Amino acid sequence: MDMAVDCKPGEAFNQVVEVNLKVEEPGKDNVHNNAFYAEEELLRSELQAMRDCNPLAARHWIVRNTRNVNRTGQLTGFKLVPGSNCLPLAGSEAKFLRRAAFLKHNLWVTPYAHDEMYPGGEFPNQNPRVGEGLATWVKQNRSLEEADVVLWYVFGVIHIPRLEDWPVMPVDRIGFMLM
Repeated sequence: MDMAVDCKPGEAFNQVVEVNLKVEEPGKDNVHNNAFYAEEELLRSELQAMRDCNPLAARHWIVRNTRNVNRTGQLTGFKLVPGSNCLPLAGSEAKFLRRAAFLKHNLWVTPYAHDEMYPGGEFPNQNPRVGEGLATWVKQNRSLEEADVVLWYVFGVIHIPRLEDWPVMPVDRIGFMLM
């Protein structure tokens, strides 16, 4: 997703922030032991922005414009909220991961580049070809601060077959929200 939040053509004023919820320590500010807070981390570079879902921290990501604020004074942006998700259940040396190395993380962030369109490379079925796809592009470790950012959100499902799934598997829904 090429985000360009509140940017005019040619502008690049976006950044990506990871948000994790943390439980507040018990004490005078948390007498009922039920308080929590949001901790933000600015993802400054491509290698830092290879991220995975974490439902235990209600992890989500926000793409925001660094120059525009809404009527409450907050930077304008969109929140990417993961849905049900999983990473591949395969060893790190599985052959299909040579062609689909992008499956190793749920979120990748790159600055926009017109020739970076296919996360597995231009011809993934003819791989292993060296130097193609997300896993290679991010090695440049380009800056993501005030950039035209592209989110590569990877989501998948693992299906354990049951007798009732034959001859046709019922629907399994998966997705995410952009708020």
